[in-house]
Amino acid sequence: MADDKEPQATEEPAAPKKKSKKMLLIIGLVVIILAGAGGFFAYTKFAATEPPADPVGTEKKSKPETIGAIYRLEAFTVNLADPKGKRYLKVKIELEMSAESGVELATQADPKLRDMVIMLLTSLTFEDVMTPEGKIRIRDELLDRFNRILRPEKVRNIYFTEFVVQ
Repeated sequence: MADDKEPQATEEPAAPKKKSKKMLLIIGLVVIILAGAGGFFAYTKFAATEPPADPVGTEKKSKPETIGAIYRLEAFTVNLADPKGKRYLKVKIELEMSAESGVELATQADPKLRDMVIMLLTSLTFEDVMTPEGKIRIRDELLDRFNRILRPEKVRNIYFTEFVVQ
């Protein structure tokens, strides 16, 4: 019977060793997970707050784009050259001039500018004016025509402030 007690005595200490190994493994795993989560939090909170330096972005910030003088043309309402039906286009156009003197020149040439716009817009169809590409083509064509009258490089950009087709 003494032999029976000895194996029991050896089995009992062996069981706590298995539990302690499992417990130690679980605690170690929890510590690793918490350390990883803490490191991730610290990185996102403190280290990644500044965006990476972008050489292109810094150039744009150092050279602020100035807006030129604006000349507003009165609204245009024209019939489109649409064989399928009667459609009209209402457009308001503003010209960004390269210099203040361009506004004075545009004021003097207003009848010519209006005639150019009317002649171009009445030659367009519904399909020409409804796509973004069509609007860009109209803008480019008007820019070219305006700069022929107002001397080259006088009109920087053209803005459609209203564009309605019905």
